[in-house]
Amino acid sequence: METPGSNIMSHIDLKQDGNPLLPVEPVKAECDDNRSRHRSWMIHRHFKCPVVGTCLSLEEQKRILTKTGHSIKNRSAYEIHGIFVHSLSDKNRLSTRIDAYLHRKFKHEISKFSGLDRALFLDAWKTHFQKGEIAGLLWVAATRPDLKAEDIRSIFGDVHMQMHLNTVWNRKARQRLSFQEEENRKLKERLQQESAMRRALKKENKSLKKDVNELRRGYAFFEKEKMKIEKELSELSDNSGFFNLQAENRELRVDMRKLSDEVSSYKKRMTDLQDQNSRLLGDIDRQREINGHLRKEMERNIIRISAMNRCDETCPSFDLCQKRILIVGGIVKIKDRYKKLIEENGGIFEYHDGYMKGGTKGLKGQVRRADMVLCPVNCNSHNACSLTKKLGKKYNRPVHMLAGSGLSAISQALLKNAGIN
Repeated sequence: METPGSNIMSHIDLKQDGNPLLPVEPVKAECDDNRSRHRSWMIHRHFKCPVVGTCLSLEEQKRILTKTGHSIKNRSAYEIHGIFVHSLSDKNRLSTRIDAYLHRKFKHEISKFSGLDRALFLDAWKTHFQKGEIAGLLWVAATRPDLKAEDIRSIFGDVHMQMHLNTVWNRKARQRLSFQEEENRKLKERLQQESAMRRALKKENKSLKKDVNELRRGYAFFEKEKMKIEKELSELSDNSGFFNLQAENRELRVDMRKLSDEVSSYKKRMTDLQDQNSRLLGDIDRQREINGHLRKEMERNIIRISAMNRCDETCPSFDLCQKRILIVGGIVKIKDRYKKLIEENGGIFEYHDGYMKGGTKGLKGQVRRADMVLCPVNCNSHNACSLTKKLGKKYNRPVHMLAGSGLSAISQALLKNAGIN
């Protein structure tokens, strides 16, 4: 059973000249005045999905739905997109508001390009398409009543192929994100090591300060003893024990010089440690700044990736919608990332940790429900892998054994076997 606006290919003749992108019927102006524009509910079926997805952001769609009395609570981006595409099938409260909103939003483009004759407008479309400036001109194209079938096919083809190019960029962005995550993990480990080193140096520095203080007290004591001995020597200079005292005094001077050298050595060591400590503190501050930049870049990439992956069954590039993907085993700590990857691409996520202590009944039910099963062999028991293969054959479910269990391995398996565009 098709949902509203569920199949963008339903209005395309698949047999005409063997080309699936040729429209079934030529576009006819639905207004008496050929110079007037099409309203949103009058635009050609080829343009409905691209107009909603390109000309309106998700936030704009939510605001328009709220103002027309629709609830957006618990609605996914896909559901909201479907409501908008379906509303353009006739004149209604929502399609009227969409028409007015886009007419205001792109009033500059309408003023600049709607008055051009057909050939000049198509030249302008090609020029701005190369620059990536298509939102406003796409709306103008959709509302022009004078475009021919080949014009619509050409514009639709440009937008459609751009979606495929965005998919390639999205895949590379995911690879860069995975690399950045690994780099951030290494930097975090290094920061932890340097923090531990800093704590050890701080402890050693404290101990050295204590030793220096003790040496200073000992030095002060010996200085006092020296003065006392010198006084006694002056008093005993005429006594018979004078020479003995002189010899003892020389020994004490030697001891004092040794202690003085030790004090100097400790002072130098303490200065060197303080310099090293300052350098490490500077390295840690710079490392924190680098980590902050990397975190922000990762967040921007995630947002960009999520934005590029929004699609639904009305788009020609949507293939994973509502497929149930079961992952058996893998890295339990990144289970939530597996879930996010699959659900952001329109799939239904299920997971089994690969442990068989509780029996095999649970795994049997999950394999039977799944549309596809992924089983990383590097993070799984031999028993779990063997049982998963047997259940896949038993219930006629595709089972793919993966050499790796990281996000990139799961993503590549989905791209190769589930048709994610």
